Amino acid sequence: MTASVAALIPAFNCAAVIAAVVRGARRFVPDVLVVDDGSGDGTAAVARAAGARVVVHDQNRGKGPALRSGLAVLLGEQWTHVLMLDGDGQHDPEDIPGFLAAGETVDLALGNRLHRPEAIPAKRFWTNFIGTRALELMTGYPLEDSQCGFRLLAAPLLRRMSLVGNRYSVDTEMLVRSGKLRARFAHVPVRVIYGGVTPSHFRPLRDTVHNVLSAVRFKVDEGDLRVDPGPDAWRHLVTVPTVLPSLLEATA
Repeated sequence: MTASVAALIPAFNCAAVIAAVVRGARRFVPDVLVVDDGSGDGTAAVARAAGARVVVHDQNRGKGPALRSGLAVLLGEQWTHVLMLDGDGQHDPEDIPGFLAAGETVDLALGNRLHRPEAIPAKRFWTNFIGTRALELMTGYPLEDSQCGFRLLAAPLLRRMSLVGNRYSVDTEMLVRSGKLRARFAHVPVRVIYGGVTPSHFRPLRDTVHNVLSAVRFKVDEGDLRVDPGPDAWRHLVTVPTVLPSLLEATA
């Protein structure tokens, strides 16, 4: 595709797997930015050694703030799209080409794990299924897996969003705001890896209920921008965090 894509990976205590995630993503995209959300296990150092640029939070703030810190950096650069995947090893970087292909025609490509429901623990499957049905009404999209954090969004679309969600509600927020902004949408089938990875911090029942209730707030919020301000103006609109260069760049 002619687009230029950067990967954004929020991570919390993922030192055991983050190198594999970074290296896997770097096979398909030219730049990877990891946001170490207050880890105490050296996640940032491992990510840098694997070739990622890194933003470090001094304490754990949650997925929403982690993604906003990363977007503050990437949306002020010349990328056309941002690919998001989790740092805990549950998303397989080998699925990235499907997102890159979908990004040629849509503004939001959302991973769909539910094409193989047998691979997902029953509790997570059913809470996801129920939450997804509710969010279909909020977004207008024929959603299949609303809670999947593996996704590709066009940078002009992201710059129009006034993201405020905390924890995992930020994933819901992107869907709701994309629907309000009439973004073109598609699913991308993805694998999900539950065995032998860093434990997920997602709480199936509590977080699903919180996400659905939060969707009402995002639906009525009128803070989104009418037009994309562009990278240069974006840098004046947000506070850009300090970015540690990749260890590969620093030693080149």
